[in-house]
Amino acid sequence: MTGDDIFEVARIAPAGADTVFSLVAMLHPEVTPEGWAAFVRDNSQDGARPRGVFALRDARAMPHAVFTFRVAQTIAGGTALEISELAMMRLPGTCLVDALLRFANQLAIELDLPRIAISLERSAAWAQDHDAFQRSGFQVDRMMVLGRARLAPTACN
Repeated sequence: MTGDDIFEVARIAPAGADTVFSLVAMLHPEVTPEGWAAFVRDNSQDGARPRGVFALRDARAMPHAVFTFRVAQTIAGGTALEISELAMMRLPGTCLVDALLRFANQLAIELDLPRIAISLERSAAWAQDHDAFQRSGFQVDRMMVLGRARLAPTACN
């Protein structure tokens, strides 16, 4: 950590999945320790299409945010770094978002990826977070909606 960086990035290996489980469990109480360990294992891979789980931690190694990342194929035939929030504590200011953006940019450069797509939970709708993203050249590009599958088909309107 240097200068304004009060958070460090830690890659979460399958053997260390328990180090961030308490934060994940706070926001996803339905997830069991075994389920979380399996998720980390399934989302950890290096090679042609690297993917993984990482945390933003403070100087005491306390996790404040957990994300996944993966290299994805774009419809135009290129590649992009996709980062998705799993759990993030909301703090005053933009320190967490700023740390996320620094890491995303570093990783994209490391992997030689020209684009970055970041998916955040609804709680990232804070104006301060939007300002931090815009200052870094990001803009809202998509909307994701979530729902439960219905067993019976519904009629079209």
